[in-house]
Amino acid sequence: MTKRDRIKRTATILFAANGIRNTKIEDIANVLEMAKGGFYYYFKSKEELLHEIMDNSVISRKEFLKEVGDLNISFEDKLKMIVTRRLSLRDDRYNLFLFAKIFENGEISLTQDDYMKRDIIFSEFLKKNKEHIKDEYRDEIEKIRAILSTSLTVLLLYLIAQTGVTVTDEESYKEMIQKYSTLDINREVEMFYNLYLKSMIK
Repeated sequence: MTKRDRIKRTATILFAANGIRNTKIEDIANVLEMAKGGFYYYFKSKEELLHEIMDNSVISRKEFLKEVGDLNISFEDKLKMIVTRRLSLRDDRYNLFLFAKIFENGEISLTQDDYMKRDIIFSEFLKKNKEHIKDEYRDEIEKIRAILSTSLTVLLLYLIAQTGVTVTDEESYKEMIQKYSTLDINREVEMFYNLYLKSMIK
């Protein structure tokens, strides 16, 4: 992992654990045992760092949805793959933890543009697959997207809480991830699909 990537990982976990507003550049530098000036060698500001974290996630999400869209499988299976990814919290997917905590902490306004980019990507996926959506729902794509996005975030936060670990730093984040890995995500995906998606799919 490069120094730049290390800064992004550490900052992401601290942003999620303590809030974006409450996390200072000094906090990030101290965890990394580097001088504050060392941070500025890589990023001009906390805002630039946050935007890069968000942009990286948008790119990854776009690539994933394109891959899913190109697969020769049913629309139902594609949706289940998307739900599975949104609930697959692992050590290398710390951005997912950040997005959930931004929602929980009421800090969405700080990243609104980047959130909209992510939601636009999913909206486009749904629009491209309108033929699989029941007629009465075809003009409700944005509403469907909002319901699914919010519901998945709430479910993810619920599952994180089930681990019983309060994340304050990277060590506790790893502990939470270890306990999260014992959860039956496939069961959660099936439940979510049956509750929120099955009724609108042809």
